Amino acid sequence: MRILAIITSLALIVACSGGAGEPAHEEGEHDEKGHDEKGHADEGHGEPGHQEEAEGEEHEESVTLSPEALTVAALRVEPASSRSSSGSFATSARITLDPRREAQISAATAGQVDRILVRAGETVREGQTLATVVSAELGEAVAAYHTTGARREAASARADRLRGLESQGVSSRSAVAEADAELQVAAAEFEAAEERLRVLGVRPEANSGGHYPSQFPVRAPIAGEVLAAEARVGQSVEPGAPLFHVGNLDEVWLVLDVYERDLGKVATGQEVRFAVDAWPQEVFTGTVDWVGAMVQPSSRTVELRVVVPNPGHRLKPGMFARADLGLAPHGNGETRVVVPAQAVQEFEGRSVVFVQSAPDTFAARTVRIAERHGSDVHLAEGVAAGEPVVMEGAFTLKSELAKSELGEGHAH
Repeated sequence: MRILAIITSLALIVACSGGAGEPAHEEGEHDEKGHDEKGHADEGHGEPGHQEEAEGEEHEESVTLSPEALTVAALRVEPASSRSSSGSFATSARITLDPRREAQISAATAGQVDRILVRAGETVREGQTLATVVSAELGEAVAAYHTTGARREAASARADRLRGLESQGVSSRSAVAEADAELQVAAAEFEAAEERLRVLGVRPEANSGGHYPSQFPVRAPIAGEVLAAEARVGQSVEPGAPLFHVGNLDEVWLVLDVYERDLGKVATGQEVRFAVDAWPQEVFTGTVDWVGAMVQPSSRTVELRVVVPNPGHRLKPGMFARADLGLAPHGNGETRVVVPAQAVQEFEGRSVVFVQSAPDTFAARTVRIAERHGSDVHLAEGVAAGEPVVMEGAFTLKSELAKSELGEGHAH
């Protein structure tokens, strides 16, 4: 009984110290702690409100490259530049020669190259002999010249004799007419043989002694520089086979290809500024002096011609150029960011450029294209002037971004 009384007393002591009051304290503590945890949760997980706000904004993907991938990609990043749409019109162009100032020179007839008298790079005058060609046809032409000459002389003598006899009443008028007709035929054959010699470079009047060379000369029809010399000693040639290319480089043409849709933006008299790869820092200038009269069916472009003085002959035929034309007066004067066409990539149905946000990170920025001019793209919105844009290598970043979208990598 004593033990039972001790146990009962201990139970009453425990009940008084925490039995009835303890639950109330725990509940209050729980409410306060719950309030604190909820407040903490609102503080830490109160992001849902911000998240909903962020979801209202456009999501901008990005690509992060490892140092090795960055080296391999060889990206070129430059600040985006702006340009007035009425200030210039960019297009591709090429350097050519005025057709009146260049000549493809070939042999007039079949033969074999005997001598070469000039080399590429030399300046020649009009009529200068560039090479000589030995030809069997030259001998035949000389023989025809002598034969037709003799026939003409005989026909002339016969006609004179018959006219004399007619005056004496010995010859008939019909015989004289027949002799005159034979003389005309002989004279025509002689003139043709004489002209044939001239085509072969032989001047009959300079060979009154009857001696003709066994070679005919290949002469320059214009003055200029020997741009190419294809002839080789001993080479067999056919009529029309190119032996020399001569051109006058004192003046060249800049030929521009303008798309049909842009034709209304150009006119004669517009200023043209252009550069070539050989001197990228130097700007050459000229004005449009002719707008093509037809649209090329395959490319839907029209040619523009600019005559450009060429002191020092630095501009070479066949060079490519990047040209800017001062636009016609109807330009709207709006300034836009201009990037190379290769900087703009199509991704998931939208046009994007990659803007560098960190040394190894590039954000895919959605842009709206205003217009395209040759190799340049004018942007209406999406990129501000001065932002670092990937000008070369954007396709590599697009590929990496596509991989991340497929779960093959992490682009963010």
